[in-house]
Amino acid sequence: MYLPSCLAEKHLSGVSGFIKLQLPDGKQWPVRCLYRGGRAKFSQCWYEFTLENNLGEGDVCVFELLRSREFVLKVTVFRVLESAGLMNRPQ
Repeated sequence: MYLPSCLAEKHLSGVSGFIKLQLPDGKQWPVRCLYRGGRAKFSQCWYEFTLENNLGEGDVCVFELLRSREFVLKVTVFRVLESAGLMNRPQ
């Protein structure tokens, strides 16, 4: 998954290694982040993060840098809504 260039250029420039994604409850996942040409993307372990957190198409992840030296990003997930109401996926 590619990250917004404004986030990548400002906070992840030159990063090529594992960073931590942290949910509001404090649980963390290591995810490989690759920065190249002004763009950053999550690769290794991102798929596992999406499965374990039941992310689906249309869900929105908001990233907030908590600690820049350790590269910890807080992730807040906003679930997609259906016309009939909230999805029945677990939080």
